[in-house]
Amino acid sequence: MQDINRGLIDKWRARFGDLWWYSLLNFFACRSGDLIQAFIGLWLVPRFVPQDELGAALPILQIGTVFGLPLAILVIPFSRWLTIFAARGEKGKVKRLLSITLVGVAVAFLIATVFARFLIPVCFKRLYVAKGSLGILMVCAGLIVPFSTVFTNALQGLKRYTAMAVYSLIVAPFRLVVMLVAMPFRALSGYVLGQMSGPALSVAFSCFALRKDLGRDVKSVRLDREDVRAMVKYTFPISIYLVIGTLIGTWQLLLFRQRLPMMESAAYYIISRFGEVTAYASMALMAVSFPMAVEASQNGKDGGRILFRVLLGSLGTGLFVSIVLLLWGKSILGLIPLWQDYVPYSGLLAAYAFRMTICAGNGAFYSYETATGNFAFLRYWLPLTLIETGTLVVLTGCGAFEGILPDELVGWMASLHAARLSFFVWWLLALSLMQAVAIGLHLWLRHRFAMTGRSLPRVATAPAGRGRAALS
Repeated sequence: MQDINRGLIDKWRARFGDLWWYSLLNFFACRSGDLIQAFIGLWLVPRFVPQDELGAALPILQIGTVFGLPLAILVIPFSRWLTIFAARGEKGKVKRLLSITLVGVAVAFLIATVFARFLIPVCFKRLYVAKGSLGILMVCAGLIVPFSTVFTNALQGLKRYTAMAVYSLIVAPFRLVVMLVAMPFRALSGYVLGQMSGPALSVAFSCFALRKDLGRDVKSVRLDREDVRAMVKYTFPISIYLVIGTLIGTWQLLLFRQRLPMMESAAYYIISRFGEVTAYASMALMAVSFPMAVEASQNGKDGGRILFRVLLGSLGTGLFVSIVLLLWGKSILGLIPLWQDYVPYSGLLAAYAFRMTICAGNGAFYSYETATGNFAFLRYWLPLTLIETGTLVVLTGCGAFEGILPDELVGWMASLHAARLSFFVWWLLALSLMQAVAIGLHLWLRHRFAMTGRSLPRVATAPAGRGRAALS
């Protein structure tokens, strides 16, 4: 009977293909966790965090990622090479990268602690929250996320998708228990502690799941000079993407907290939690597609079908959620007393959800490009990202330009009344659509050049071992 069931599973897996099969497995495993995560974000946090501090919840976590940047720069190239080494069967090199990461955590913690001593007081002043134990928790949260990413990528690279699905089932209940215990004492500290508990569990679980693949029988192997050179070459462009993306994202969330009224800052938290639902399918697909794209690139294969399927799944589910919020958003916000204060902002639910849908599609494309070692997208991603947040900074602080810019221009900027949630949401949606248009042009040009036997100019790195990435 067991052989029959195994045969049926293998048959359906072959029919779906690895990408859809493991993505569906990961998707359904994550859905129970998403329900708990939605409960945390939409009920537990608003229940314990006062409304005047609610808008600070997201910026606090984002600031933590800034402290984790030194470690993230170190481990981001590891994510790609873990998959490359695993695809080659070089488990000894996988083990060596994980060992280097442990050393990197210790060094990064010392660096982050020094920076935090000077930056955290300034950050808390702008966030309008009391410091308490939040400072050290922010530093730890910023470090644990990139640290856990390496172990997660090791699971992906070794194609331990079933283990990833099991982790997805247990992480959300674990996070919920931590928050239920900690938040009654200090709401924001308990929130940060709960959010960092998931990545911490990921490290412990990955070590357990990888014990057979990377146990004592597997000896750590030194990296070849060729591998090291390729990693260094890959690190520079990915660091630009990582550092600017993190700093701009942090700046943007600080603007939501600092430039908007307290009520609208809290409303953004609620709206963003609903908008996050649109990315659920995208996250499940990208977790599986990244190692597949790396492997296809290494083998000189065209991974275009992988990208198409990820975009189809991401955009399809996101559009469905956006339509639901467009039709019934006001009724949904009126269901629970904790949300009823934000009913006047229900018109922004669908707009923000659609923006997150477009961002999920954009992110899927950028993830695919980084997996294949091609960074040509930086040519348009970088200026559009700077324009997105830079415009909000200028328009919401236009008073600082009096006497510098012409009075007519300053008056026009003031007349836009940019320091309101609706302006922020619609502006971010417009810039996300501009990035999507740029990606569409990129793909169209790639196709046109391929039809003539040429390739687009590249901003690329050479993958370790077997030449350049297959796609421009």
